[in-house]
Amino acid sequence: MLIAGIVGLFIGLFVFDYFVAGIPILSVVSLIVVIAGFTSKQKEQPIPTIQIPQQLHCQNCGTPIHPGHKFCTVCGAPNPYHNMGQPQPAPMQAPVAPTEGYTPQPETLQGIEVSTGDNLIRAFMNLFAPRAPMAEVSNAVYEKMDPVGIMGNMKLLLVSAVLFVGFYALFFGGQAYAIINSNLFYFLATYSVALIYLIIIYRTDKYEKEPFKFIVFIFVSGVACGIIAAPINDLIGPIFQAALGNAALIGPFTEEPLKALGFYYLVTRKQFSKEFNTPLDGIVYGFAAGMGFFAMENFIYYLNPQVGGPELLLLRSFLLWGHGVWVATTGLWLAIAKTQRGYLKRSDLIPGMVVAIFMHFMWNGWQGWLGVDMGWIALGGQLIFQFWYMRKIIREALRDEVLWGYGQGMAPVE
Repeated sequence: MLIAGIVGLFIGLFVFDYFVAGIPILSVVSLIVVIAGFTSKQKEQPIPTIQIPQQLHCQNCGTPIHPGHKFCTVCGAPNPYHNMGQPQPAPMQAPVAPTEGYTPQPETLQGIEVSTGDNLIRAFMNLFAPRAPMAEVSNAVYEKMDPVGIMGNMKLLLVSAVLFVGFYALFFGGQAYAIINSNLFYFLATYSVALIYLIIIYRTDKYEKEPFKFIVFIFVSGVACGIIAAPINDLIGPIFQAALGNAALIGPFTEEPLKALGFYYLVTRKQFSKEFNTPLDGIVYGFAAGMGFFAMENFIYYLNPQVGGPELLLLRSFLLWGHGVWVATTGLWLAIAKTQRGYLKRSDLIPGMVVAIFMHFMWNGWQGWLGVDMGWIALGGQLIFQFWYMRKIIREALRDEVLWGYGQGMAPVE
């Protein structure tokens, strides 16, 4: 890897000197590879061990059982350990008036201090180098979401339905039904492809699958953000076309923050935040948002009278699943910060989102920098890289969950 990075620097600085825009791009990518090469040369550290809660077993069938469960998940026998050892509420005390200049601070959950700058560096390094196992974590990894009831579930699904229908009503106006109905096969095909990709990633969550209602809401939020992204891209795209020769380069800077907006809103709500507590949660939620945007954008491109059609839809269905990978990176590093500290700050969005914008920017820029033929080769290379990268971060996230005892029945399954 180190040698590959050095060779890439040489090519970027000397061989492709007539690709003026390509020099900084190739050089930055190659520098990352060089740094990752140095990192991979370091002596591999053994996987650390952490203290997990004492393992309990069902007295009826012997299956590992979580103290938060009322019944055994295998045989259904009552759990005698339910709520044992949980702290009792402290006696109520008279409230103390805050002093002047006092700022309320979030509750610290036995976590560690998180540096946005350090996580930004680690996020770029993680593009190529392995991420170290997470031994120092908060007790957020064992928290369970409080029950929200049937009405809470229905409310989230209802909001999702309104967002989905509202997007197409606003985007197409009074012609929405006629347009979708006349292209119903391609509309359904577009969303079917997105859901197949999403199911593949969802099934990798072995120990604590995310609630269906959350996945639906975040998927639809990825669809709905197009109502904001489209006019912004149309407004600012000509500026990028005039300055950089490629209007598509505006996309990463508008689309990545908007795609992350829906799942960030969800995981910061008090009633839902405990469900967002592992890196794999961030990957799954981010990928869901990206697939919603992927399906929406593909159908819009299919309808384009100048470049659209079934052939373009088929091509984009095979190539543009990177939308999910990019937002999954944002979600991954947001979840890492939550896991480390125990709660989220707005600045925790920065590390993963910067890397997501970088990958999206490269994808949109290759053919403008290298020409059509070389650009297709570069796109193919990035496509292979994204497949490898997605597989890598999922395996690293699963490794962390095993380290925390999830494989031994300690996952906080609702």
